[in-house]
Amino acid sequence: MASRLQKIETDESVLLRVTHSNLQTFSVDIRFSLQSTIKAFKDKLWRKCGTSVNSMSLHLYDDANTKLADLADDSRPLGIYPPDPITATVALPKLSQF
Repeated sequence: MASRLQKIETDESVLLRVTHSNLQTFSVDIRFSLQSTIKAFKDKLWRKCGTSVNSMSLHLYDDANTKLADLADDSRPLGIYPPDPITATVALPKLSQF
C-alpha cells in the first residue's frame, strides 16, 4: 500500500508586532517572510506607517521588552535574527532643533 502522506511545508514566516517610537497609538501585527530582506521589511512598514525607509532604525524586542537585535543591515534576511521575535520597534532619529 502506497503512503498517501503529503509533505507539508513549514511556515517560513514570523508574526511581528510593530510599534512606532513617534506614534504612540500605532501598533499593528504583520506577518513577514523569514527570507525577506530588512530592506523589503522596511518597504512594507513604510506602506503601513508612512515613515520614510531612510529614516527608519529598526530594533527587535521580546515580550519582556528586552532588546534582541538591531536590524541595521538592509541586505540581510529576517531569518538570521533571533527565533520568535515578538516586537519590532520602528524608531526615528531625533530631530535637532535650530
